[in-house]
Order: sequence, then C-alpha cells, then structure tokens
Amino acid sequence: MRIKKLLWIVGVGLLIYLLYLVASFFLWEEERIQGFYLIPEDAIFFMEMDKPIKNLEVLAESQIWDHFQTQPQIREMSAKLNSVDSLFQDDTDLFKRIGDRDLIISAHMIAQDDYAFLYIADLRKWSRLSLLKSNINQFFREGYEVTSRTYKEVEITEVTDQETFETLSLAFIKNQLIASYTPQLVEKSVDASINPQIGRNLQFLEVQRQVRKDDLFRFYLNHQLLSDYWQVFSKEESAIIQTLEEYFDFSGFKVDVEDDRLLVAQGASNGNGTLQNLITALDEAGTGSIDATTVLPQETALYASFGFNSFLDLHDNFYGLLEERQPEMVKEYRTNRKKVENFLDIDLQADFYNWMGDELALVQCGNPGQGSGQPAFGDKEGLAVVIKANDIAFAKASLEKIQEKIRKKTPVKFQEVPYRDHKINYLQIKGFFQLILGSLFEDIEKPYYSIIDEFVVFSNSPRTIKLFIDGYEDRTSLIGDETYREFVDHFSSQSNIFLYVNTNKLANASERYLTPSSRQQLRENRSFYSQFTHLGLELKAEKKSFETRMVIAYDPDYDIEAIELEERTRKIPLDLVNVKKEEIDKATVFDIPPIFPSDFTASYYEEKHLNGKTKMKVRLKDGIPDGRYRSYYFDGQLRISGRFDEGEQAGRWKAYLRNGTLFHKKRF
Repeated sequence: MRIKKLLWIVGVGLLIYLLYLVASFFLWEEERIQGFYLIPEDAIFFMEMDKPIKNLEVLAESQIWDHFQTQPQIREMSAKLNSVDSLFQDDTDLFKRIGDRDLIISAHMIAQDDYAFLYIADLRKWSRLSLLKSNINQFFREGYEVTSRTYKEVEITEVTDQETFETLSLAFIKNQLIASYTPQLVEKSVDASINPQIGRNLQFLEVQRQVRKDDLFRFYLNHQLLSDYWQVFSKEESAIIQTLEEYFDFSGFKVDVEDDRLLVAQGASNGNGTLQNLITALDEAGTGSIDATTVLPQETALYASFGFNSFLDLHDNFYGLLEERQPEMVKEYRTNRKKVENFLDIDLQADFYNWMGDELALVQCGNPGQGSGQPAFGDKEGLAVVIKANDIAFAKASLEKIQEKIRKKTPVKFQEVPYRDHKINYLQIKGFFQLILGSLFEDIEKPYYSIIDEFVVFSNSPRTIKLFIDGYEDRTSLIGDETYREFVDHFSSQSNIFLYVNTNKLANASERYLTPSSRQQLRENRSFYSQFTHLGLELKAEKKSFETRMVIAYDPDYDIEAIELEERTRKIPLDLVNVKKEEIDKATVFDIPPIFPSDFTASYYEEKHLNGKTKMKVRLKDGIPDGRYRSYYFDGQLRISGRFDEGEQAGRWKAYLRNGTLFHKKRF
C-alpha cells in the first residue's frame, strides 16, 4: 500500500514537473532581442518577412517571381538562402520543425565593387532549447566540415562545404539565429547586439512604425550609404544620389504583388532637418498637377515632377523654416541671389518666381532612335528643366527682359532661332538653376530655352529643345504613349514629387556613365532587366515625412532585341524587299511546330542551324514552353519573336524579313 502511494506521489510529481516544463517553454518568456538590433549599421538595405516560407510560396506563383529567377545573381542569392536549410539532414528537417520564423536579410558592402548578405531568423521559443545550440553540428549533412570559434563570448559555428570550400557562419544571440557566407558580417552582428545602431535610430523607428503591416515583405533603404553603393555601378557621381544621401535618412516600403505585372510598394521616407523643412513647406504649399507630359517627348527616360500650389509660397516657406535651423545656408543663398540680381539688374521674384505655375520638372531624354539618322547625345545633352507657367505671356515677357539684360552685360551675340513656329533662345547665366533650385539642377549650366504651349523648356542643348518641339508638333508627346497612360493610372493625378522612369531608355542614356563591369553585366542581362519596363515613385508631404508609393511594371511581351531591330530598319520601305513566299507567309508564320525537349529539368530548349548558329530558342518550365521564344534565319538574323504561357502562345508575336523589317504581327 505504501509502495502504491509512493508511486502515485512520484507520478503526480513527474506530471507537475512536465507541466512546468511545458508552461515554461510555451508561456513564460525569457530575455529576447529584436532582429533589427542585430543589423550592423553599414547595412545599405534590408528586407523583413514575417512568414518567409508562406510568403515565398505566394511569390513563387507570380510571373514576376519566375522572371526574377532567370537572372543569375538573383538565382544565386535565392540558392544561398535555400542552402542554409539544405545543409541540414533530411531526417532532422530543422527549419520545418521550428516553423515559419521572422526573417531579416541585410546587404553590406564588403569591397569597393561587391556586397554580401546577412540572414537573421527569430527562433522564438525554440531558442530556449540548449540542446539545439550545443549540438548544432549533429544536424548537418555529410560532406560538410563543422568547426567553431568564439567571438566576444559568442560561439560561432562555421560549416564548410568540402567540394566548394564555401563557408557558412552561424551564431545564436538569445532568440535570434544569425548566418552569413561572409564571416565578418556575423562578427559585426555580434557587435551590433552589444551596441545597436539601426534598431535604436529614431528616424528608422518612425519609418518602421508606418510600414510594419501584413504584406509579403518590407524593404528598408539606408540613404546614408547610397554613394558607396552607387560606385559599384557607376564611374560618375549622380546629383540625385547625392541629394538622397545628403537629405534623406531612411525609406521603408511594404511590398506586394498586385497582379502578375505589377510590383507595388507603399511606405514612408524621412530625413534631416533640411528635408523636414522642405516637407513642411510642401505640405503647406499643397500638391501640383502632373501635366508636363503633354510636352515631354516619347524619348523621355526620366521625369521628376515637383508639384505645389505656388512656387513662391513654397520658396518663402522653405527658406523661412530653414533660417531657424541653418541661418548660414540661408545667408549664403541670399548673398548669391543678390549678386545675380545686381549684376543683371533684375528681381528674381518679380521676373521669374511670380510666373512659375504649379509644376517644375527635371527631365532626362534617351538617345535618339537608331533609325532616326541622328547622332547619340553627348555629355549633359538630353537633360531639360520644364516649368509650367501660370501666365505664359508674362513668362515670355519676363524671360525676354532677362535675356536683354544679359546681352547688355555680356559679349554674347546669340540671336533667337525659329523652328516649327517656335523660337529657341539662350540665357548665359552659369549656375542660375543651381542657385534658385538647388544642386539637383546644377547640370543645367547655360541654358537654351523655348516656349511650348504653357510650358518653358530649358536645356543645355538646342537638340534637346528640338526633340521637345518635334514631339509636341507631331503629337508624339509622352502623354500619347498608351503604355505610359496605363502605368500612370496607378498613381494620383496630383502629388508633391512624382518620379517616372522608362527603364530601357534610361539604361541606354546612362550606359556611358557605368563602370566597365556594370556595363558588361547590363548588356549580358538586358533581356532580364528590359522587361521591367516602367518604374514610378510618388511622394506626398505628410507632417515630418513623405508618404511614398512605388510601382514597378513587368511586361513579359517586351522583347528588347526585336525592338532594337525595328529601330534599325523602320525607315526601310516594305515594298523594296523581295519576299520569298516559301520562306515566310503571314498565314503560317506563327504556326510553331511542337516542342518536345529531351531534358524536362532544363531551363531552355534550343535548336541549331547546320552552320552552328541558333535556329530557335525558348524558355522551359517543367518541360513545356513558358516564356520568351525566338527563331532565327540561317545567318543569325531574328525571324520570329513571341512568348509562351504554360505551353500556349500568348501576347504579341512578331515576324521579320531577312533584312530586319517587321513583316507581320499578331496578338494571341
């Protein structure tokens, strides 16, 4: 009887102890640390996912994600993320056991022309399993050498692939697992845990508060390191990058895939005192229209629009607020302004500011088309400032007055030149736009100008002015482009700042500024990048930050090779070409023979002519055509361009003659 009672007491005791263990594991919290506290302060950008496994499955269902996987560097980054899990033994299945954890991925410069990633995963309750931490080496597959070392009292496990000799470094910091293929980043993360910088930055915390909601993932940009990152790609400084770095602190976006063709991000941006003054001034000045597209040519590569009710109100409010914080900067501006006014005997407010309407735009045009017969733009050509006038007659009279003052003060003998019922004039005032509008406009040095409709267009080059006039007179301005109109419908009709980028035109216009390696990468991957055809960013002033909205358009029908071919041959009359009916016929040209690859795991299927040149190439998915299709003539000239969607012809298909002239097109 006593033995039974003793056993009963022992059983109850064990049950109570087990209940205690369960409660302590699932209910009682131990000391934790936020993942953002572990991000080293030199992070250029970082991404956050609440449920990475689930959200990546959602992304994987979209055409955009499929397209991302065709880019080698992105595919390699994804593979490395997947390899963190694949290191573990199948029967362990560690990551599935610990569940869909919060994940942060941050990017850091590790050389002048290279960057690497740090992964931070919140293990939450599973971090309390000391068995997991102390026996981590038991979970890895064969073929990996596992060693460990200590850095500032934190044990770092290093897992080396015996075939590639690539090493993944892992460490546990309270509830967080940190990992990187660059060991210095793990050490920097340990340092950050001792003295957090980003996680305690008030500007970052404010942006995070505005964007941390349910979505696929959040993306944060640290503006303070943009110039270093920019140097990886470009050999030239950028006024836009310098402005973003000098005045902005952080931007944050919550990112979602709206449909198969749009990547949408909404969030907030903030910055230093100067930017906060500008935001306040813009908030008080109101929003402006986005109307300059009525005079912008379709060659527009970049269009940055600044909107307000009144430029004069914005100007006075901004400098009034700035004087409280940076009186020396305001004093310098007023001194320089007075020098210009005294030298030319003008009043900038009366002769310039008073006629400015509700929109000011900075525009970069792409190079003239290859089929236009015009030489490519030189340095600082294609750049323009467009100002909407509230009274175009007043603007014309004021500019003529300034022009006359310049003639009297300088030896310039330039006479206006008529062109298609417009007049092109010249203002030799070096640094004029930098003085009144800031460093973003410093590349407009001694501008030509012309009046088009209710806008005044300024540019370093009369060729650029001519491009604007031709587009307006020929009714080929940007607003007439159907793809632009469809894209801009995803934004408000009014904003404080609106940025539009035609990515392909901008890539062509800026190629000469890229580093040799970046230029080579751009050319090698242009089929990938070219299908992200449009990018738009909208900023609206709201208290001390900007409300932001970004949209990236993906067009699977966009074929850069076919478009360039059309540009080269668009002036060749079709009736000058001898078409051989047995070679190409409108009725049958798009009848594609069945495609049955020998390898269903391959990404592409390709056929060759007898001379070794490509005859046909198509992207595959699970053994069926899914993506870009091209066929070629015997000499390598493009014959057919189109796209498959899960084995079916889709979108726009085009056929070309041997000389490159477009012969026939059809939409499926």
